[in-house]
Amino acid sequence: MIKKFRITDEVDVRKMEDIVNEMRDLLEKLVSGEIPNDDTYTHSDLKDFCTSLINGQRNDMGLMKPGSWCVAPSANNMPSDARVYLAFFPTYIAISILTKVVVDYPEIPEQIPNYKEVLRKGFKFATYRRLRGHGIGAELEMIEAIEILSSGNVTKYLASNPDFCHELLHILKDIKEDLATALQKGVTAGPWSEDYIKALKFVEDC
Repeated sequence: MIKKFRITDEVDVRKMEDIVNEMRDLLEKLVSGEIPNDDTYTHSDLKDFCTSLINGQRNDMGLMKPGSWCVAPSANNMPSDARVYLAFFPTYIAISILTKVVVDYPEIPEQIPNYKEVLRKGFKFATYRRLRGHGIGAELEMIEAIEILSSGNVTKYLASNPDFCHELLHILKDIKEDLATALQKGVTAGPWSEDYIKALKFVEDC
């Protein structure tokens, strides 16, 4: 399991996707309670990974705005779909992990300098596409994004701490209203079978 956030040294799609998948796996195990544990992934390991996220936030991407956890070495010539998969999705996962830790293990953020400042910057970066994906799959990827954020208690955290990132909270509220309106009209799924009923549950705290 991933114990340190990293970026690739070269543009290797498989390696970059592997990092994102490993981050997603860590988030899922953190949410399920499988980690931290006394054996394979200790409290200290979790603290070290959070430290690597705080120190590894990308503010060196040139044309790409700062505050992401992009896993690519550079944003030069990066197409829009790659930005979604390699910059925005790892950012959604990173802020979910960091927020989950704030809620469940508050002693960890207290030991890591600039934790809240970096997390706030990550929240801001997450707003730049309004959580939407790319092309025909934009709405499906939006629902996946809010599922990730919900799993890490980002929606609940913002509902309780609206001043932390007004922009992201407003986006989530707008999504909630759009989903509720669609359901009131009897539309329960999108054109690519997006499940609006399930999606509304992800943002019900907003």
